[in-house]
Amino acid sequence: MKTKYPSKAILLAAGYGTRIQPLSDDLPKPMMPIWGKPSIAHMINLMKKFGVREILINLHHNAEVILNYFNDNPVKDVQVEFSYEPHILGTGGAIRKASWFIQDADFWVVNTDIVADISAEPFLREFGKKDKPISALWLHPELGPRTVEMKDNRISCFHSKHPGKSNTYTFCGLQLLSPAILRYLPKTAFSSTIEAYSAAMSDGHKISGISPDNTFWFDIGTISQYIDAHRQIIDAWKTQKPGACLFDKRQLDQISSLHRRGVTINGFAAIGSNVAVASDTKITDSVLWDNVTVRKSAQIKNAILARNSRAQGPVFEIAIQCDKCKNNNSLVVALASLGWQPSQTTAIPLGARGSARSFTRLINGNKSAIYIHYSTEREENLHYAEIAQFLLENQIPVPRILFDAPEICVTVMEDLGSSPLEEYAKEAGAGKLEAMYYRILRALNALHTIPVRYAQQAKIHLQSPFSPTLYKWERQLLEDHLLTRRLQMNHRAIRAIMNDLEEVAHKLTGTKGVLLHRDMQSSNIFIQNNHPYFVDFQGLRLGPPAYDVASLLCDPYVMLSTDMQDRLLDYYASRSANRKEILQTFWYAAVQRLAQALGAYGRLSALPGTERFAGYIKPAITMMARALNHISGLHALKALTRAF
Repeated sequence: MKTKYPSKAILLAAGYGTRIQPLSDDLPKPMMPIWGKPSIAHMINLMKKFGVREILINLHHNAEVILNYFNDNPVKDVQVEFSYEPHILGTGGAIRKASWFIQDADFWVVNTDIVADISAEPFLREFGKKDKPISALWLHPELGPRTVEMKDNRISCFHSKHPGKSNTYTFCGLQLLSPAILRYLPKTAFSSTIEAYSAAMSDGHKISGISPDNTFWFDIGTISQYIDAHRQIIDAWKTQKPGACLFDKRQLDQISSLHRRGVTINGFAAIGSNVAVASDTKITDSVLWDNVTVRKSAQIKNAILARNSRAQGPVFEIAIQCDKCKNNNSLVVALASLGWQPSQTTAIPLGARGSARSFTRLINGNKSAIYIHYSTEREENLHYAEIAQFLLENQIPVPRILFDAPEICVTVMEDLGSSPLEEYAKEAGAGKLEAMYYRILRALNALHTIPVRYAQQAKIHLQSPFSPTLYKWERQLLEDHLLTRRLQMNHRAIRAIMNDLEEVAHKLTGTKGVLLHRDMQSSNIFIQNNHPYFVDFQGLRLGPPAYDVASLLCDPYVMLSTDMQDRLLDYYASRSANRKEILQTFWYAAVQRLAQALGAYGRLSALPGTERFAGYIKPAITMMARALNHISGLHALKALTRAF
């Protein structure tokens, strides 16, 4: 008997794409390109292979983008119709609304935020059995959340209490249904198919699960998943495994052209149309949509560059036009203050930092600025602009403030480029690096010699000065987040370390207080035109100058050699009015600062988005061991460093 192929399919394309915003505010997920072709176009090709000749696409979010695509790119050999939902209906509601389309025929329902390569045959065989199911769902036994329970191809539960355990699977967003499902759909406007399946199973119907071998499936619901899908597809093409059909070989010509123009590509680069990439650019595992411009020496890594965006410097997640960033009123206000049109300005998030703030580079033509949005959970963030102005007036190299609105927690500052000292140190030779440190130390000494009365007269909001209370807070940070939570040390060992740090704090208490940066590490010093500039100075307070100097010279981000460290310390001390005190307290200040840094690394490494700080724990321990070599006693701290 000849197999009957269902000829109808409903493609679900109405979702908001909240997990991948703001990109989905530019393009709805079904229209996001997968190796140069919209995800929905790949799904239509799969439906054609399944023998489908009639397709209904439900629409809601950004519907006009999808309609325009099909108007410009009519589908051959398939009749395509649309079902617009003024209010989103969910999968169940979409199917019920499409009853006129389904009539009495078996039909496919497919998500369009997946990429897939699978045969229709396993579904058709299941529907050809005597105990024909009311639906057959594609399930994956390894990927995804695995919340569906199945045994002997029969689904028993969609919300497993033990996800990821034996006999649990992930629904892949592709299913074959009998029109009999229509009578089990709730009559409410919004509904899911799970409600209908539960009712059908209670009525004795079978819901089948299909988990065939030799298939390809990937969810593209998040930025990382979308990028991973491209990587998996090109790997499948290279080995000619399932999923290879999703790769467009014309992309190879694009990549070759970029190589010839001096662009370095590591991993993969998926390139849209009308893309301009300057020479000396590095692209790693990234997707560039249509009409993108990438400026010279940019570094694009694990990123998506949305339509019409302009990229410069490092891009590690997305670049997108500001008019596509919906519901961001504070950004609109900041752009208005600069006189920049959102439609002509690109936003490039610069990654999470450990200070309750987000940083975004704004690019408008040949101009750029840094947009900062902060939380008042860190009260000192409110005073960044006033402190910057004070420091500028006292000839300290810091960025100019272009706009400040504490009422909406926004500051816009001068863009100092993409070369923090941490990165500069990787490229510069030893001689060039040491010369730069001398410039930094001169600027730091200038900060330390600003008369405190100047800050008082200007009514600058200083943070609480260094004191036994602050030193205790810093070592408590170490105890809570590194020693207890991360290393799980025993109470006796922790108490011994805390006693050592109390001794360190005692050595620092009573030294003359000067205006301190408080976080003088290499990531807070930017190099522009061979000159250093300080950022992240909102923690300005009174304290021992050795603390700032130790923060700089014992920085785990830049592991200076001991010889260079000694020369730089001697240089700063020689310019100080308190040379003897600097030399006596420096190594104690280094231990105190590194204890605080280790506590911060322990805390940040446990938070989503800042896990990378775990990589700095070992260098910080190494630098602390170096400092302890200059101090007698402190045996518990020395034992801690030896344990690493």
